[in-house]
Amino acid sequence: MSALTVKSIAFTPLKQRLFKQRLDSKTAFLWLSEMIGKQTNKVIAPLTLNEQNKIKRHFLCSTMVELPFTTGEISWSEVASMLAKHGPHQADTFINAYECASWGFSLRHYLQHEQEPQFLLVSILDANIYDLEFWRYNEHWHESGFGITTVLLEVTKPVTHELVTQCAVTHNSMAEFATVVRRSVAQRDNCTLAMPFFPENIQQMFEKLLANQARLPDLHHSLGHCFGADPWLSILNTGLNNSITQNKHYLACSLALNGYFAMAEVTVTPQTQFILQEAMGYE
Repeated sequence: MSALTVKSIAFTPLKQRLFKQRLDSKTAFLWLSEMIGKQTNKVIAPLTLNEQNKIKRHFLCSTMVELPFTTGEISWSEVASMLAKHGPHQADTFINAYECASWGFSLRHYLQHEQEPQFLLVSILDANIYDLEFWRYNEHWHESGFGITTVLLEVTKPVTHELVTQCAVTHNSMAEFATVVRRSVAQRDNCTLAMPFFPENIQQMFEKLLANQARLPDLHHSLGHCFGADPWLSILNTGLNNSITQNKHYLACSLALNGYFAMAEVTVTPQTQFILQEAMGYE
């Protein structure tokens, strides 16, 4: 059993055009922080008070939500204050530098400092706040998907080989990523891949390089590319559509456009909570 157990996964899809008209960043984040806060509270609700007190960190990761901070329209401290109004255990750290792989590097940072049994939260926010065409469709991944995803993990023992974080050293980061995935999963027993969602041409490369590895279905056709949330949504979809009667082991894998990639071996149990909420947009 992996040292990382998935206690809950929740997903709130966000509409492609999030706001009917441009909002200032403060108003936009007031609304988004309410969505994140409510989702966090749903995810941790099954935990006992004693277990909730063992939640040490909550990372908020994003690939696309960067401009409001870099332009100075709003600061992370302001957003953190908004989140804190929705109760304890809200996101305390924002990470964007590693793009789609930010969740993995967040885990690496956390586990370098904490190894005792406890809980941690990772939320992934990808919302097209400025309704930029680049984020709606891009030649690298085609259609985008937007949403808020929160994963509650329990660290049950010291993490050794379960987490892989690297940066590509060749020009073909996609093929290098797939090669490292193949090598990594080959060292694990009964572990199914949860891969990023990509269009058909990239799926064909995965088919070739990962032909002998068990993989969850690619959901690009229905969800688009949902950035760092892809592998978690793949596991969520499987949990919602199949009865989990015994422990299942997955290797959650993400690749960033800038070459960073992350993999985490996680265990899903019959007690894992799967939450899919209705698509939201600002009214």
